[in-house]
Amino acid sequence: MRLPTPKVPGHGGRTPGGATGVLLLTVGASVTAVVAGQWVATRTGSAWVPGGDLAVYRAAAGAVLDGGSPYEVSLAGYGFAYPPFAALVLTPLAYVDPAVGFWAWTVLSTLAVPAVVWLVVDYVAPHRPGLLAAGTAIVLPLSPVAGTLLLGNVNLLLLALVLVDLLRPHRCRGVLVGVAAGIKLTPLIVVGYLLLTGRTRAGVTALVTFLGTVGAGFLLLPHASRTFWGGAGLDGSRTRPPGEEAFGSSVRGAVLNLLPESAHPVWLPLSALVGTAGLAVAVWASRRHEEVTGLLLCAVTGLLVSPVTWYTHWVWCVPLLVLLVARRPRGGGRLTVGGLWLVFALPLPWWVVHVLGLVPLTERAWVRPVELLYTLLGAALLVGAATRLRRTDPAGGGPPAARSRPVPADVTGRR
Repeated sequence: MRLPTPKVPGHGGRTPGGATGVLLLTVGASVTAVVAGQWVATRTGSAWVPGGDLAVYRAAAGAVLDGGSPYEVSLAGYGFAYPPFAALVLTPLAYVDPAVGFWAWTVLSTLAVPAVVWLVVDYVAPHRPGLLAAGTAIVLPLSPVAGTLLLGNVNLLLLALVLVDLLRPHRCRGVLVGVAAGIKLTPLIVVGYLLLTGRTRAGVTALVTFLGTVGAGFLLLPHASRTFWGGAGLDGSRTRPPGEEAFGSSVRGAVLNLLPESAHPVWLPLSALVGTAGLAVAVWASRRHEEVTGLLLCAVTGLLVSPVTWYTHWVWCVPLLVLLVARRPRGGGRLTVGGLWLVFALPLPWWVVHVLGLVPLTERAWVRPVELLYTLLGAALLVGAATRLRRTDPAGGGPPAARSRPVPADVTGRR
C-alpha cells in the first residue's frame, strides 16, 4: 500500500515544494532590487544620489581610523549625523573598496526586506507563508525602501534589529533596541513604549544598552562624543550643504516649510503634543494585544516628533503594509492598502529621474511635497488607529478587534 506524502510539521502544514517556491520568489525579487540599485548607482556620482549616505559613513569611519573626528569630515556638504558609537560600528567600511562595500551593503540591506516581511507575517499570519514572497515583491519598489537601498542608508538594518528584538522570543529582549538607538537615535522612542506598556525589564535593558553605547563612544572617541552630545547631534544644518533648504516629514519640517520664521518655535510644543497623543494610542493598541499595531504607531510617532525625518526613514511602511494585507482587507480596506502603497511608491520615479538627470527637476520640486504628504499621512494613521480602536472596543459594543498574538515572552517566561 502506498502511503501519502507526509507534510512538514509547522504552521498550516506547509510542504517542502511550497516553501521552496516561496523562497525562490523572495530571492528573485531581492536580486532584482540589488541589480536595479547597482544599475542606477553606476550612472551617478554625487552625495545626494545612490551610495551617497554610505559614502558619508565611509568617510566618517576613515576619519576615526585616522585619529580624527567623524564630525569634521563631509562629502559634498553632507556630514555624519549619527552618534560616535555608529562611527565605531561602521569602521569596517573604511577597509574595503568603495564599490565592494556598496555591493555588500546593498545585498545586506536588501536581505533585510524579506527578513522584516517574514517577521511580521510569522507573527500575525503564520499560516500564510505565501505572503513572504508577495510582500517582499510589493514593498521593494516603495520609495522609502528603494531610496534607502540606493543611498546606502542604515534604515532597513535598524528596522530589522528592532523587529527581531520585539517579535521573537529570546532572553535578552531590549538589547537590540538599545544597540539600534546607539547607532541612530530615532529608535529611542521604543524604549519609552516598552516602559509605558509594562515591559519594564525589556525597557530598562534597552536603556542600559543604549547608555552602554554612549559610554563606549566616550571611552574610545572622547572628543567626538563631546562634540556630538554637546549639541552637534541636534544641529541639522551641519548635515546638509550650506544654503540648502530644510526638508523633513516631521512636525518640525512641516512647520519650517509652511509657517513664517516667527512661528518656527511652535514646532517644539506641537511635537510634544503629537508625541504624547501618539504614544497613548500605541499603548492602547498594545493593551488590546495588537502588538505590531502598537509598535508601528510608536514608530510613526517617533518619525513625526523627530527633529529631522527624511522620506527614507519611513521604511516602517514595510511592516505597515504587510500587517494590513495579512488582515485580509475587503472593500474599503483594500482601497486603503492600495492608496497607502501609491503614496509610498509614486515618488520613486521622480527620484530616479532626478538622480539620473533625465529631466531638469530640482530637489525642492519633488522632495517637499513628498515630505509634507508623509507628515499628513503619519498624523492620519494615528487618528485612524485611535478611531478604529475606539470603534472596536469590546466595552463599547463594537465588533471584536483583529488581534495579533500576545507579546511573546522570552524563554524565561518574562515579557
